[in-house]
Amino acid sequence: MNAPLVSVKMITFNHAPFIAQAIEGVLRQKTKFPFELVIGEDCSSDGTREIAYRYQEKYPDIIRIVTSDQNVGMKKNGYRTTKACNGKYIAFCEGDDYWHHPGKIQKQVDYLEANPDCGMIYSSYDVYHPESKRTIRDFIKYRNWQIPEQWDVQGFVSSDVGSGRGILTCTVMARLSLVNRIIEADPYLHQNTKWLMGDTQLWAAIIAQSRAHFMPESLATHIITSESATRSKDVKKVALFNVSNAELMLTLCEKYGLSSTVRRKFLDYWCESALRLALHSQDKDLADKVHEIKKKFNFKEWCKYFGARNELIYRGFKLFSSATSIFRKKHAHWL
Repeated sequence: MNAPLVSVKMITFNHAPFIAQAIEGVLRQKTKFPFELVIGEDCSSDGTREIAYRYQEKYPDIIRIVTSDQNVGMKKNGYRTTKACNGKYIAFCEGDDYWHHPGKIQKQVDYLEANPDCGMIYSSYDVYHPESKRTIRDFIKYRNWQIPEQWDVQGFVSSDVGSGRGILTCTVMARLSLVNRIIEADPYLHQNTKWLMGDTQLWAAIIAQSRAHFMPESLATHIITSESATRSKDVKKVALFNVSNAELMLTLCEKYGLSSTVRRKFLDYWCESALRLALHSQDKDLADKVHEIKKKFNFKEWCKYFGARNELIYRGFKLFSSATSIFRKKHAHWL
């Protein structure tokens, strides 16, 4: 095989229902250059590894698998997979998403080759809901999100433009040399397992050092699974993720010297998430820490605070929340 111009990074763990579609979406790419698919398989227990190996046997000149005998976790799996990539460019597609456009990486390479000042390119995408079998085409257009031609770091970090601030991982291609330089320059931010988010800090660093270009065309499909790194039916897991996300954003505020208004926004987000985590973890110390920072609580916050300190109040709060939830319209970001 000639040296690949593009390395496709695909990290996967227990994605058996989706991994074949993800791999096929890469193999269907029509390009004028060679590319490789590097699959970081993290010791799945549902047959994902076996599916990946079958594809590797069929396409040994394209597919390489990075794995181990023990699960290493999302962050370490992502790092080792990135380090195994050999291309000039790196494209991302996790094992539960896929590329529906066969010209996805050719279009993005064409732009990056013609624009050396651009470090990253990303696009719009479709969203698919397996339970309802509903597909929402061109999701950014559907939600009427306005994506700037050039983010600055403060605008990116503080933006309310959807999950990931409009940058969805499976749509991204970046210069691999830039990505490697970033993750090695700040291992605390880009390799530390304490951060449950893996990409937001990378996009921020790329934006701080180069230009990021948005393609207003849907090239990939994001599948809304019930359990993923960012979604869960477990309220404690969701709260823990939100706390980690808030702490990451506060770290980015400090790193890039962002305004006090932006910092206050994410401190409020941390307090809200941490109080919810304290409630569902019965963590009195965390509840006290939130109270110390926030000083004043509204009625609902006091209920969560005392619920974190008393199991009977917690059970009552859960019962009340369950009873009243049928009257509330739940926020569904991906609808």
